[in-house]
Amino acid sequence: MLSIVNWNIDENYIWYVRLSDTGTGVAVALYTTQADAEAETNMQAGGESDGYGEALEVSLINETSAARPVSRFQQDYLWHLVIAGSSGDEDRIFKVKEFVDMDEIAHPIYRNSALIEARAAAEINAHTHAKIKRRLTLGVHLPELEAGGIVRLNSARRGANDLAQVFEHRITGTQGSLVSELEAVKFMGLKR
Repeated sequence: MLSIVNWNIDENYIWYVRLSDTGTGVAVALYTTQADAEAETNMQAGGESDGYGEALEVSLINETSAARPVSRFQQDYLWHLVIAGSSGDEDRIFKVKEFVDMDEIAHPIYRNSALIEARAAAEINAHTHAKIKRRLTLGVHLPELEAGGIVRLNSARRGANDLAQVFEHRITGTQGSLVSELEAVKFMGLKR
């Protein structure tokens, strides 16, 4: 089946591309309207592939009477279209549209400043967290504990069993008695 694999046609414009089997390759004709493509009138540019295959590069040549000449979008590529086709495939017409195939945002809901602020506030609230800082003094010193490490804080008396990230670690004390002083932070997500 004749098909367009890729295109490198300049301008955000709707083109109608007619592909047809010539017996030795695939003919490509470019039109500005579907009616012209069906009637094969007012061709703007044309070209032909060298044989058949899955990735045939075709360069188009503008007609002298072209109302809208075609050029390449990426000048580094030497082709306008990459097509695929086999001998005996039926003619096909394709609509090659702009690069962005999205309708214009015209609905007034998208231009309401109060709605924009409310949506932004909701997104901020959905991704907010609190930091719970704790300063701890351990009964021993732990020289291998570094900032960024994770510690487990559990206390049977307080009913706590939490994980926290070490932000600061200082070893203090006297020569015979060293202890680690930590500032650990637990992050808690806030819910709306």
